[in-house]
Amino acid sequence: MNKLRIPTLETNRLILRAVTMDDASDMFAYTSNPEVTRYLSFSTHTSVEDAEWAIANIFMKRPDNGSPEAFAIVDKMTHQMIGTCDFWRVDGDNTYEMGYVLNQAYWGQGLMTEASRAVLKFAFEDFGVRRMEIRHNAENIGSRNIIKKQGFTYEGVRRRLIKIDDHYSDIVYYAMLDEEFK
Repeated sequence: MNKLRIPTLETNRLILRAVTMDDASDMFAYTSNPEVTRYLSFSTHTSVEDAEWAIANIFMKRPDNGSPEAFAIVDKMTHQMIGTCDFWRVDGDNTYEMGYVLNQAYWGQGLMTEASRAVLKFAFEDFGVRRMEIRHNAENIGSRNIIKKQGFTYEGVRRRLIKIDDHYSDIVYYAMLDEEFK
């Protein structure tokens, strides 16, 4: 099996599997919500075609760029794809960056903590990640809380780095080393 093809993982409430083109409608359901995309690096989707483009040109091209496939987060009860959690290669030996997004209807239930924990376990124990980086907009308290729950170490802030709407935002950086994953 190609190392960049991911396995299906299961947690108590979720199935984590590779993102496919069949996920476009479910992805559009949350990426069309400005509250969900408020702190993200992409614009709010205005059509299912935007989600199809993202799946085809970002998520499905990860293996072509030396990164593993992205995990679709699927609710076990409804079988609906409700978000993504993935990691991609960045500078450094076996260094990757993690990112995630979740449908707003599922916020506040601990699901992203559950999903990101399973993805980190896979990344460190099975994929061979040495260093995992993660960052968030300083105003995104929800993302900060998930990062802290996972045990990432704070590394600093890049001040006024990204322009969102009419102002520049600080971006906060964290990392976790393989020996720190518990």
